[in-house]
Amino acid sequence: INAEYMGTLSECLFFFAMRLKREAKISLLALVGIFIAGYALHTEQQLQRRPFFKPHCDVGWASCTEVFKSSYAHILSHWGIVPKGHPLDLSLATSGILIYSLYFVYPMLRWLPHRELLYLLLSFAGCGFSCFLLYVLKFVLREFCIVCTSFHIVNFTMLILIGFEFRAAYRSTRNHKVE
Repeated sequence: INAEYMGTLSECLFFFAMRLKREAKISLLALVGIFIAGYALHTEQQLQRRPFFKPHCDVGWASCTEVFKSSYAHILSHWGIVPKGHPLDLSLATSGILIYSLYFVYPMLRWLPHRELLYLLLSFAGCGFSCFLLYVLKFVLREFCIVCTSFHIVNFTMLILIGFEFRAAYRSTRNHKVE
């Protein structure tokens, strides 16, 4: 594959992404999040089963292994909300799959009252949690995790998309009240 072809391919993908409706972009971004979370879950499981497993996300300057093996990977037990090993002691990867699945069904929930506001609140919570986890990565664990950073990029991008959705819904509601 030459560089000219890759330029054309990336231009086509960019044009395609720009033409999608915002709801479709939310679902597509949610699929990216589900894929990343699925990889993280697979990696966590392999690390538990195979002591010498080396995941692809471990490179010289970054280590997802150290992050996934830390107590922060199961935040509810880390905070003492549930005991370690409890059924509700979900890993961040499992929680990610659940949250991104909620984002994925966003376009199908038009019947839900205040859907945009609920998803905006969910996005703000996700970004707040991402800020906390970025702090933990940088200052507590002193690691860089490619997979974790991908989660955070998805979360912040999702907030932007949901923010536009909320603004459009708010304007639409306000315009109907004026008439």
